Amino acid sequence: MSIENYHVIELVGEGSFGKVYKGRRKFTGQTVAMKFIPKHGKSDKDIHNLRQEIEILRKLKHENIIEMLDSFESPQEFCVVTEFAQGELFEILEDDKCLPEEQVQAIAKQLVRALHYLHSNRIIHRDMKPQNILIGAGSIVKLCDFGFARAMSTNTVVLRSIKGTPLYMAPELVREQPYNHTADLWSLGVILYELFVGQPPFYTNSVYALIRHIIKDPVKYPDNMSSNFKSFLKGLLNKVPQSRLTWPALLEHPFVKESTMDVDEKIHDLSSPARGHNVAPKTKVSTVASPESKSHSVVNGEGHDLDPHPDAFSKNHTSAGGDLIKEEFPGFPGSVDVVQSGCEVLDRLENHSRTVKGAQKIGQDREALSVILVPLNNWCSGSQNSSRVQDVTLNQSLRILSNIAVAGAFTLSGIVDEVIVQLLGFNSDILKLKPNDGNDLMAKSFSIVKKLLDSSESCNGGSYFKHWKTLLELYSQVVSCLDGVSGRALYESTACITVILSIAAQALKTFAATSAPREISASTVVDERLDQVLEHAKTSGLAEILCLCLAKSGSSLMSGSSNLLRAGCEACRAIWLLVNAFEFLSCKDNARPFPLYSLRSHSLFQLDISGCGQGSLSETDLAAIVDGVTKAFIRSKAIQIAMYYCLHQRVEPTLSAAVQLILRFCLTSGTVASILCGLPTSLPVTTVVNGGGDGTIVSQIFSILSFCSSSTKETHGGEAVELKSKATDPYNLVQHCCLVISTVAQILKLSGRNCALLMLTSSSKKQFSRLSLLAQHFSSDERMQSTFPPSRSSAMLAFASILSLENGVSVESTVAEIAVPLVPRTATLCDYLKVLPCEDSAVRYNVVSGMLSYWHGLRDGCVGLLESRLKWGGPLAVQQLCACGIPQLLMDVLSNNLAHSSSQISSCTEDHIGLSPVGVVWTLSLVCQCLSGGVSIFRQILLRKEHIKLTSDLISDAHLKLVRCWNGPGGRKDGVRDLINAVVDLLAFPLVAIQSAPGPAATASVNSGFLLNVGSPGGRVCAEDKDMAKAIEANMGKYIQLLLEIAIPGTILRCLEHIELKDVARPVAFLAKMISHRPLAVQLLDSGLLDPSRMRRLLGSLCPREVTLDVLMIISDLARMDKAFYQHIDGADILEFLKDFLTHEDPNVRSKTCSAIGNMCRHSSYFYSLLAKYHIINLLIDRCADSDRRARKFACFAIGNAAYHNDLLYEELRKSIPQLSNLLLSSEEDKTKANAAGALSNLVRNSDKLCEDIVSNGAMQALLKLVADCATVALNPSRRDAITESPLKIALFSLAKMCAHPPCRQFLCSSELFPVIKRLRQSPESTISKYASVIISQAAEVSS
Repeated sequence: MSIENYHVIELVGEGSFGKVYKGRRKFTGQTVAMKFIPKHGKSDKDIHNLRQEIEILRKLKHENIIEMLDSFESPQEFCVVTEFAQGELFEILEDDKCLPEEQVQAIAKQLVRALHYLHSNRIIHRDMKPQNILIGAGSIVKLCDFGFARAMSTNTVVLRSIKGTPLYMAPELVREQPYNHTADLWSLGVILYELFVGQPPFYTNSVYALIRHIIKDPVKYPDNMSSNFKSFLKGLLNKVPQSRLTWPALLEHPFVKESTMDVDEKIHDLSSPARGHNVAPKTKVSTVASPESKSHSVVNGEGHDLDPHPDAFSKNHTSAGGDLIKEEFPGFPGSVDVVQSGCEVLDRLENHSRTVKGAQKIGQDREALSVILVPLNNWCSGSQNSSRVQDVTLNQSLRILSNIAVAGAFTLSGIVDEVIVQLLGFNSDILKLKPNDGNDLMAKSFSIVKKLLDSSESCNGGSYFKHWKTLLELYSQVVSCLDGVSGRALYESTACITVILSIAAQALKTFAATSAPREISASTVVDERLDQVLEHAKTSGLAEILCLCLAKSGSSLMSGSSNLLRAGCEACRAIWLLVNAFEFLSCKDNARPFPLYSLRSHSLFQLDISGCGQGSLSETDLAAIVDGVTKAFIRSKAIQIAMYYCLHQRVEPTLSAAVQLILRFCLTSGTVASILCGLPTSLPVTTVVNGGGDGTIVSQIFSILSFCSSSTKETHGGEAVELKSKATDPYNLVQHCCLVISTVAQILKLSGRNCALLMLTSSSKKQFSRLSLLAQHFSSDERMQSTFPPSRSSAMLAFASILSLENGVSVESTVAEIAVPLVPRTATLCDYLKVLPCEDSAVRYNVVSGMLSYWHGLRDGCVGLLESRLKWGGPLAVQQLCACGIPQLLMDVLSNNLAHSSSQISSCTEDHIGLSPVGVVWTLSLVCQCLSGGVSIFRQILLRKEHIKLTSDLISDAHLKLVRCWNGPGGRKDGVRDLINAVVDLLAFPLVAIQSAPGPAATASVNSGFLLNVGSPGGRVCAEDKDMAKAIEANMGKYIQLLLEIAIPGTILRCLEHIELKDVARPVAFLAKMISHRPLAVQLLDSGLLDPSRMRRLLGSLCPREVTLDVLMIISDLARMDKAFYQHIDGADILEFLKDFLTHEDPNVRSKTCSAIGNMCRHSSYFYSLLAKYHIINLLIDRCADSDRRARKFACFAIGNAAYHNDLLYEELRKSIPQLSNLLLSSEEDKTKANAAGALSNLVRNSDKLCEDIVSNGAMQALLKLVADCATVALNPSRRDAITESPLKIALFSLAKMCAHPPCRQFLCSSELFPVIKRLRQSPESTISKYASVIISQAAEVSS
C-alpha cells in the first residue's frame, strides 16, 4: 500500500527519529498510528537499521506488542503504520507520579509476557523506557519503538555498544561491556520501580554521576513495598548480569506468575463464545462415584475432567466445577434469574444422572438415551443455526452423557459405539463451520469420547478400528486449523488419541506377557485390531500430526501464552506411546540382546548377522517414525520449547514420555545432544563453551532428578526444586533421566567435544550440585545392596559418562576435583559388580534382565566408575583395584563365568553379563590399565589361554558384525573402532612394554607402532618398573605362543576389514609390533598381510600418515629379518609406492622408505632388477642431499646395499659417488658418514667399473680426510669409546677394498695423507691397526 490509502489526521508525537501522526485507513475507518521517518541526513547504515526495525516489527504478533499493520517507503522517507494506542506510560507518570502496587503488578505481568516473547524470538529491545510503553484499549500495555532493537542470531553470546536512555540502562551497558537480553530485564526493573516510587532508583542531572550511581550504588527500597515485589525487583536490579533474574525462573516468580484466575480468564477470552444466551443453569455440586471408586465433581450434571495444576502429579483428575462456573460466566445473574432450558425431559434426566444409581438407570434405558441424543442428531441433520434454546439443550445433552460415562453406566449392547459415532459426527460438523463458534461444545464432546474409549468394552467392539480412523481424520483437521480451535478442544482431541494408543501399547504387552500361542480367537481378534490401529497410525502420518500439535504449543508458549500447553503435553505423551508400541513390536519380531550376550550365549541371532542391517518390517517402521520425529525436533525451535515445558510442568506421565522421547532423539541424531545442552552447532568441536545452563533441556533433566530427590524429602542446593508435589514412581524417572544424561555425554565425547563443562556449566556450584545429585542416587538406599536397581545403575552410568568427558580435556576444570571424592570406594564398586542381574530383579524393576534399556547395560555404570577411579587415582588406585581382585572379576564378567558359577540360576537363559558395547570397551580399558599393577596381574590376565581366547572372541567377525549393527551408544562403525582399539591396547601391552623398557630392544625397529608407544599403559610402566620389564621379557616366549595358538595375528588382520581407513592406525601399529617376532611374522604372512589389495589400501594417499609409516616399518623389518620373506614382499606389488614415497613431503616417510629399500637389498640381489625397472636408484641418490638428516643416513645405507651383491646397478649408482663424497666432508653425524663410506666400499666390491670415478670425484680424498680427522682419537688409548662410535673403521675398510684396484692404489700412495695410515698401524684398537696394515701392504705392491 501507499500513503493514498490513508487519511492523515493530526500530529500526536515527535522524536529524534521523525513524526508520528494519528491516521485513519480509507474505506475501513480503522484508526492507526503513522510514523514518518525522513531519510535525509542518514547514512546507509542508518537506512539499513531502519529497514531492520521494520522487519522486526513485521514479524511480531503479540497482544502486548504494538502491531505493525503496514509499511511503505518513498525516496524521501519511510512510513510505518501500526495500531493506535491511547497514551504513553510516561504520561501516567507525569500525571499520577506513582501507582498502587496492584496496578504496577498488572503492568508488570504484561511487560513480562511481552519481553518473554521478544527474547524467545531472540530479539533484544535495547531501549526500554516509559516513553516506549503505550496504553491501549482496556488498559492493555503495548511495547513499541524498536529503533534500537537488534535480532539475535542463534549463536549470539554478547553484544557491545551503548544506545538507549541512560536512566534505564543496565550497569554493563553504561560501562560499555558486553551485554545480552538481561539488559532489558534491568530496564524493566527500573520502570516498575519508577511506577511505584515516582522516580527511578538512580536519578540525577549529571550523566557522569548517574553512571557512577548505576554502577556502584545499591538500590534503596521503600518500606511500603511488599516482600514479593521487593524480591522481584532485587532479582531484576542485580548489577551482575549472570546473577540477574531471567527466564524461565522469572516467569515463576510470585509477583508476575499467572494465577489460576489469570489463566482461566485467558482461556475464557480465547475459547468462550461471547453470546449472552449461552448460559447453563447453576445447581449444587453432587458427587458421582465411578465403579473404580474414584470421585468426580459434577456441576449441572457434567463431570469435568479438568486440567491438573501444571506442577501436580495426579492420575485421578478431580474437578472444581463450582469454581469453574463462576469463572466461566462472570457477571451473569444467579440461579434464581437464569434462563431455563425449556426441555423438562432433559432437566429430569440431568438431575437423575448426577447420582451413580440414576446414571445407571439412564444407561439401561434406550428410549432415554435416544432423547438425550436428539439435540446432537438435530445438529448433525443440518439445524446448526444458533439459538438460545439449541445451545442450552446441546450443553445439557453433553453434560448428561458425560455423567453417564463417568459412572460407567453405558451397559446396553452397541450403545457406546452409537454414542461415539454420534459425538464424532457432531464434532465433524462443528469443524465444517467456523471452529471458534463451537469450541466449547467440541471440547466437551471429545472429553466424552475420551472417557468412552477408555472403557475396556469399547476396545473389544467391532467398530473400534472404525472409530480410530474417524477420530484420526478429525484430529488432523483440528490440528490443521490455522486459528479458531481453543486450547481445551485441542487438548481433549489429543487426549482421545492418547487413550487409544495407550490401550494399544498396554494390550500388546499384556498379550506378550501371557506368551501363550494364539489359540483364543477373542484375543487374536483384539490383537489384530491393535495391529490395524498402529498400521493406520503409521500410514496416516500420525507422528507428523502430533509434531504439528507440539509445534503449535511451542509457538504459543513463545508468544507468551500457555493456552496450548496442555495439548502439547498430551501430544508428547501420544508420540511416546506410538513409539513405544512400535518399539515393542520391533523387539517382539526381532529381539536384539547386547552383542556380547549374543556371542556368549551362542544365540540364534548371531547366526543371522548377514542381514542385520536390514531389520524387520516393524523395525523399519519404528526407525522411520523416530527419525521423522527427531528431525522435526531438530528443525523446529517451537517443538524444542514445547518439549522443555513438558519437562517443566512436572506432570509425571508427561515427564516420563518426554524424557523417553528425548533419549530416542539422542540415539537417532548426534546433533540433538548439542541442542539439549544449548551448544552452538557452528563452533568447532574443540571449542570449549559453557553448556547446560538455565533454560536448556539438560538443566531441566537435572532439575527433574532434584525433584525426584524432593519426593524423598531430600534437596540439593543450586538446582530448582519444586516441592508442591511428589513423583509416584521417582525411581523410574531417575532411571530414564540418567540414561539421557549418559547418552548425551557419550555422544558429545564421540563427536570430539571432550569437556564436562558442556553439560555442567562453568559454575562450580552447579557442577557440585549436579554431580552430588547423581551420586546420591547411586549411593543411597542401603536396602538395595543385594540387588541391581536400575535407578542406581543408571545414575552410575550418567556419572561415569560425564567423567569420561574429562579425559584428555584441554582446559582446566574443577569437575574432576569435585567428582572423584563422590565415586564410591573400590571395595564397594567391587561388591556392586558381583551382584548378578537376575530375573527376579528384572521383574521387580520392570526391565529386561541385564539391561537398563534397549541400549544400556546394568553393569556399564559400575565399570565406568571403576575406570574413572583408576584414571584419576593414579598408581595407588591401580593397586587398590588389583588387591580387590577386580581384573579377574572383570574377565569373569566378560566370559559370563559369574552366571555359570551360580547354582541358583544355572538354568537361567537371561543376560547375566549386563554389558552394552560401551560397557565392554570400558571393561577392556580397565583391565588394560590394571596390567601395570604388577607381575602377578600380568601373568593372571595375559598368560592364560582362556583369557586370550575370550579377548579374541570380542574382535571376531561375528561379534564385530553384531556391534556394527548395534544402533545404540558403542555401536555402528565408531563402536567397532573403539572395541578393536581397546582389544589392541590390551593384547599389545607386553610388546609395547619390551620395546619401551630401558636397554636395547629385542629385534624390532624402535619406532614401530609408535601410536601404541605413546598411548598404551605398557609404554609407561616398564620405563618405571624394571622388574616388570624383566618378568614380561622372561615370559614373552609363552605369550607369543598363546597368540599363535589363538591365531591373534590373523584376527587382527581381519579387523582391518571392519573399520574405515581413517581408523586403522592402532591395529596396524599392533601389526608392526608383532612383525618383529619371527613366529608372529610368519603367521601374519600366511594370513595375507602383504596381499596386494590390502597394501594398496594401506599405502594409498587417503591413509593416515602414521599408518603409512608403520606399513613401511613392517616391510623394512620383514626384509631385514630373512631373505625368505623377499618373495612375499615382491608379491605385495609395492615398488611403485616406494618410488613415490622417495619424494614424499613428509621427511619421515622418505627416511622410512630409504630404510625399507636398504633392507630389501640386505640379504641378496633379489630386488636389484626391480629397482632398475621402477627407476628408483636415481631418486635414492637424490635423497643423499635430502634436507632431513635421517633420510640422508638411510639413503646411504640403501645405496650401499644396492651395490653389495653384484655390479648390476653400478652404472646407475655412478651418480651417487659425488653425493657420498660430499657427505664424508660435511658436518654429518658419524652414522651417516659410516654409511656413506660403506657405500663407496661396495661400489668397488664387485668390479673396477667405478674406480676411475671414485678417484676423479674425490671419494678417495674424502675418505683419507675422514681418516685423518679421526686419527688423533684413534691413537689415544683413553678414547677407546670414541673410537668405537666413529666412522674410522668403515673408512679404513673402504680404503682397503679400494686398494685392491690399481687406480685407487696409485692415488693412495701419492696422497699427502698416506702417512696418517702408516701411523694408524700403532693404534691400540686391533681392528684399526689391522685395516691400516692391510692398506700399507697393498700399497707396497705399487712400489714394487
